[in-house]
Amino acid sequence: MTPTIFDTHRYHYPQNFMEIKPKLARLEKAIKKLEANLIDADDAANVALLKKRLNSDLGLKVDYASELNPDQLLAATTIDGKVLVIAGAGSGKTKTLTYRTSYLLENGVPPKQILLLTFTRKAANEIKSRAKTLLTNTLSDEQLSEDVLPTSKALNDITSGTFHSFCNRLLRQYSGLLGINPRFTILDTGDAEDAIDLIYKEKKYPAQTKKQAFPRKKTLQNIFSTSRNRRIPIRNLIEDNYPDIAIHIPIIEQLAVDFHEYKRANHLYDFDDIISQVVRHLKSNDKFRQLLQENYRYIMVDEYQDTNIPQKQLIDLICAPASVSLMVVGDDNQSIYAFRGANYENILLFGETYPEANLIKLEQNYRSTPAVLNYINALSAQITLGYQKQLYSNASITGNKPTFSRLSDETKEAKYIADKIIEHKTDYDYNDFSVLCRTSFQSNYVQLEFMERHIPFIVVGGIKFVERRHVKDVLAFIKILYNPNDTIAWHRILTLFQGVGAVTATRLTQAINADNNSFEPLLLPKFSKKSPQLESLHTTLTKAQQAESVETIIELILGFYIPILKTIEENWRERSEDFRVLKNLATEHSSLDDFLENLALDPPNDSVATTSQPDENANDKVTISTIHSAKGLEWPVVFVNSLVDGITPHHRSLDDFEELEEERKLFYVACSRAKSRLYLTAPDYFASYSGYFDKPSRFIAELSADEVEVKSSKKLLETLASDDPVWW
Repeated sequence: MTPTIFDTHRYHYPQNFMEIKPKLARLEKAIKKLEANLIDADDAANVALLKKRLNSDLGLKVDYASELNPDQLLAATTIDGKVLVIAGAGSGKTKTLTYRTSYLLENGVPPKQILLLTFTRKAANEIKSRAKTLLTNTLSDEQLSEDVLPTSKALNDITSGTFHSFCNRLLRQYSGLLGINPRFTILDTGDAEDAIDLIYKEKKYPAQTKKQAFPRKKTLQNIFSTSRNRRIPIRNLIEDNYPDIAIHIPIIEQLAVDFHEYKRANHLYDFDDIISQVVRHLKSNDKFRQLLQENYRYIMVDEYQDTNIPQKQLIDLICAPASVSLMVVGDDNQSIYAFRGANYENILLFGETYPEANLIKLEQNYRSTPAVLNYINALSAQITLGYQKQLYSNASITGNKPTFSRLSDETKEAKYIADKIIEHKTDYDYNDFSVLCRTSFQSNYVQLEFMERHIPFIVVGGIKFVERRHVKDVLAFIKILYNPNDTIAWHRILTLFQGVGAVTATRLTQAINADNNSFEPLLLPKFSKKSPQLESLHTTLTKAQQAESVETIIELILGFYIPILKTIEENWRERSEDFRVLKNLATEHSSLDDFLENLALDPPNDSVATTSQPDENANDKVTISTIHSAKGLEWPVVFVNSLVDGITPHHRSLDDFEELEEERKLFYVACSRAKSRLYLTAPDYFASYSGYFDKPSRFIAELSADEVEVKSSKKLLETLASDDPVWW
């Protein structure tokens, strides 16, 4: 038996393992079924098939065989049937999707029959942009004739984007067929929370118990969303995950029903509605389903491991005919978004859903050195269930082994990280370094140390742009101009005014809706006497209704809103800087619906805090990020901190097998971000209200001692010198 770094027998094992064994058996069966349909580029028959395929395509302008490795080539040119591509970390997933898009067009597939679904609009645009470049810039002047240009221009006709943007487009485009109002407003998570809170306050629910406080709106919204995305009854979800509020289950269940009815009555859709409504109509409306199945014949799905149940249903309903081509790409080792409703079973059950499907694996890694890859592969081997994979690199330089260091406390841990950055600064820029944390608070000591040492850094995460109070206020004005039924937006605006409380806001909103969504009730004496600003609001909204551009509308709204902002926020000047972003975005959109849709479904990226030396190179900063936010990114040098059992993995996951497996995958994602150097750190202990934790993470402990170099604290060295074989 290979010796491990630490004695792992003292780690607690999940209590529910036996309970889920039947599920694991089903998943294992599906995996084996699909593994039997593996298309391997090393197989002579497949090599012959590839040659035949490319030789028959004599008119191809792109040299796919020389641009792609054999497995990428298989994935890019297999355009019939159903295919799962397991793309290991750093294996060129985006490149493969790019070349497949190009290959489809070069083989005469009408672009309008291609559907590309991704989890960010940026990812979809990148694939299309690269494909356009591929079809033009890689060709010689002689090849770049007029017959090439239509192929590259055709990329504009490909339907691409996120699941939400695609479904939003369908609901508006086919609103007549589906019997819905196309002028609905999209509620972001904060809006949905506000709507739930408003309904709770307005409805006369049974008297509350004093034994347990009623859950907050954020908790309620999360319960409703998780219940829908994971298809778990609210009662079961609360009993299993929120037992403290189980006494309120009947009221919460009724609130969920009232919330749904409220949204439909006011033409409001939250993020979950956008997809689930399309799925509902696909199931019940034969004409709608047949239209989509005829329109989209070639479908590609990126990051398939991150899909939830409604997203899988959407794909399965459109791809039901055997003639529809489907290729999904993902990595089961990177299933880390269960908290958002993602279902890791989707990718593992692909062979059960599509019995005739094929499997292709991309295992050549272009990111990490062999030494880092050896560690990543060792982590992969510890994941209980998944597709077999062994990443490899053709790099000639092995590189440095990952280093694990235990420091006496969090302050020393942060100092160690800063020391290493300074040590390597001669070979790297600051933006070549990242510090990845399980949760955001674990970076506090690192930030303090960086500030003291004048190391510039950027913190990824925090409050999103569209969730900032002043931005949401301005967007509320725009929402009611587009959908006067948006009672949540009305409440947000009206309660800004001194003298207008929740009760008056409710009555005024009801009066506006009763008056065919006219703004005239704002001028009624019984309301206008509450606040003189209501008359000014009426004037502003009336002018904005007549404005000819989104930019002009925003200028009018800001002229009204900024004086209000001055009275409620001391740092109003700083907050006003965000309005420049809104103005710039407004120039890119010709209509309110496009503007609101893009902000809701693809908001501006944020990095919350930058500190020290802002006058120097603004882009040369160390990245501090949660692991979740770092997925899909890479850096030459990566630090993963706080690797104490109970922190990583989190103590709340230790009794649940599936949650612990996701924590393991989260650590895998963190380590696989590193190109050249990987530093793993842990304090000797971590103490909080949750407990006292002093063992190194089991994810470190369970691996072979050959995979990592250990740099120990004084305490650890003293232990090693003793006869005790346990290294903590």
